[in-house]
Amino acid sequence: MALSWLIRRTGSRRHPARLDATSTAWLYLRIVQRKRHPIESKVTSLSAVLVAGGLAATGLALMWLSVQPWADGAWSAFLGQVGGLLLATGLLTVAWDLVGRRAFAMEVLAKAKLSADVVESGITRVTDQYLDDVEWGELFEGAVHVDVVVAYANTWRNAHRHRLERVAKARGSRIRVFLPDPDDEATVGNLAQRFAMSPGAVVAKINEAVTEYRSLAQAGGGAVEVYVRAGDALFSAYRFDGRAVLTLYSHGRERRTSVPTWVMAGGELFAFVQGEIDAIAAQSTIR
Repeated sequence: MALSWLIRRTGSRRHPARLDATSTAWLYLRIVQRKRHPIESKVTSLSAVLVAGGLAATGLALMWLSVQPWADGAWSAFLGQVGGLLLATGLLTVAWDLVGRRAFAMEVLAKAKLSADVVESGITRVTDQYLDDVEWGELFEGAVHVDVVVAYANTWRNAHRHRLERVAKARGSRIRVFLPDPDDEATVGNLAQRFAMSPGAVVAKINEAVTEYRSLAQAGGGAVEVYVRAGDALFSAYRFDGRAVLTLYSHGRERRTSVPTWVMAGGELFAFVQGEIDAIAAQSTIR
């Protein structure tokens, strides 16, 4: 790799240019850097094995001396105990270096990778109780642009109506709500099957949500926009400026509030949610 790069910098494989002192030194350092860590690891392992072997050999020698005729009772017990301790220490050192240390290192690396993945995703909380465990008050606090993607969300809407009104009252704010299209038979039929409701009941719930969300608009306040979209919804999402909540739907037809929920602030998962909301907005019409 380093040689290929250097050839590209100074010539070609068929007609390589002459390496100057700086290029030669750079190439040497690159090779040393690539090989240094494996060599250091092997030297460390070899040193540990040699030390452990020395301890084990010394322990065996002391145990042998403890059974000699000249060793009296006190010396025999002392030499035997010290020898056994050194032998056990040597064997444990070898076992740790060959098995335990590597297993521990792999576990630490796995945990570190998981932590890095969580940080990159932007996840700040994971729960299965989206109504109670999510810090909705903190998310609404100071939010200027709020997007809501739900089927109708009667419970959530009623629980946070005062917070929605506070956002709508602020000049320059914007609330966008994306609901299923109550006039699309396929969309209504799919929701009726999912929620174990009649199509008429689903239409009534959606129309009620349209009316309730539109009533948030206040004179002199921010914009409140309600959209409808034909098509299946795969999740519910709530965006508060640079933070968001993503909630999955359950395949069970009974009413459930225990569903996987992620709270995020920036990161890759937030970018996904933002992209999905943009796609839903492009497919929606305003009511």
